[in-house]
Amino acid sequence: MLTLRLSENPAHRVLLLEAGLTDRHWTIQMPAAARHNFTGGPRNWCFETEPEPHMENRRIFQPRGKVLGGSSSLNGMVFVRGNPKDFDNWAENGAPGWRYRDVLPYFKKMETFSRGADEYRGDAGPIRIERLGDNHPIEQAFLDAAEQAGHARTPDYNGADQEGVSEFDANIDGGYRWGTAAGCIAPARRRKNLTILTQAHVTRIVIEKGRAVGVDYLRGGKLHSVRADGEVILSAGAVQSPQLLMLSGIGPAEHLAEHGIATVANLPGVGENLQDHLEVHIKHRCPAGLSKNKLVRPHRVLMAGIEWILFKTGPAATTHSRVGGFLKTDDSVDYPNLQYHFWPYFLDGWSPPPDKDGYCFDVGPLRSESRGWVKLASADPLAAPRMRLNGLSTDRDLEEFRQCIRITRDIAAQKAFNFCRGPEVSPGPDAVSDADLDDYVRRNANSAYHPSGTCKMGADPMAVVDPRLKVHGVDGLRVADASIMPVITAGNLNAPTMMIGERASDMILAGR
Repeated sequence: MLTLRLSENPAHRVLLLEAGLTDRHWTIQMPAAARHNFTGGPRNWCFETEPEPHMENRRIFQPRGKVLGGSSSLNGMVFVRGNPKDFDNWAENGAPGWRYRDVLPYFKKMETFSRGADEYRGDAGPIRIERLGDNHPIEQAFLDAAEQAGHARTPDYNGADQEGVSEFDANIDGGYRWGTAAGCIAPARRRKNLTILTQAHVTRIVIEKGRAVGVDYLRGGKLHSVRADGEVILSAGAVQSPQLLMLSGIGPAEHLAEHGIATVANLPGVGENLQDHLEVHIKHRCPAGLSKNKLVRPHRVLMAGIEWILFKTGPAATTHSRVGGFLKTDDSVDYPNLQYHFWPYFLDGWSPPPDKDGYCFDVGPLRSESRGWVKLASADPLAAPRMRLNGLSTDRDLEEFRQCIRITRDIAAQKAFNFCRGPEVSPGPDAVSDADLDDYVRRNANSAYHPSGTCKMGADPMAVVDPRLKVHGVDGLRVADASIMPVITAGNLNAPTMMIGERASDMILAGR
């Protein structure tokens, strides 16, 4: 978003540095091929956490986009703004100017919604958003069963009311993934005032007399330096933005000293406050042939691929999790605190085996109390940083997971599932007590891949950027990505992250 907006004025010169490859590959453009890059490969940083002490010492995989468009070129394309109260809470806790009423115009500005503009939605922005439909019978069963269990059906979870179940919005258009590479970088690519360098790994921000004046980067085996006439804008995400700040001497002084890095700005909050959404799979089998598992048989995959190549339609032209919901665990919470991604597939891990049939409720809390961190492994800019989610570290987080599982079981028991009903195989009918459910969650909870918060916005001693996204104590440097979120938003993070870029570009262009 920043690339598109900042280069609109030919008087501005913009340099975009990307450590990874271009997005011009069919596995990015084809929506159903997301798993090819999401699980590994050259377009993915493939990070993992330190052993998680409250999650059976498991290392949790953390895919991050190493490609133009960042993680918007890898993700599942589910488009969720978050809840309005998320942004009101930001403003009330040290980020004035970030209330929902302040950010709504930027959400509207950045999107073209397939159903047109209204009070909440936009129809002239660079990111094209499609409301998914044409539900599979098992997807429809989820929506109907949730209503039968007493939950709402929301007409637009990105509009007036998030709470309820719904078809998802997805950043897909004409059968193509429509992330920031397609929506923002491609339209600007031919502008004479824009230079895009891929396979350019930034190693540090150059700071002179308290001001960011440029960056050093590796490309083609050589170290290059570039000076900035205006500002340096860091958008490397919740893992690598704090890493790059620390490599540049901005961060906790004691930690920097451990790696022989001179402190430029002692900001103890850099790398702290790491937040993510965790989730578990509640899996059911169903009679043979009823689920979508048959679509992953080799001849069906081939047919879907040919249809997509020729017509950009069919199973390959959409994402896999197409319906879901935002519900409350109980009446004590004032807005949704759990999210569903529903899958009309039986899953082994993230893989749908072609010889099994079933469906999967992917569910987890939205506002965990647990906080983790990102730290340097060494002063080597090519070394992966260390990180720990510290997930499930509080009793409340475990209690919310128990509620998630029990609410799911209530939905699964409704008559809408009668035609495809099969046994619950995970966690299984014997897992009933709090201890049973806690054990299952500790052994099986995984990341929803929504890291955030490690360069948080605010004015307290642990804040890294101010409400204009300027780094405290360093002139000419801003951070604009999910790392600046003081508290994680209620849902997938791609949409609010793009909004942050839209808002940041507006502030930069206005000289604020």
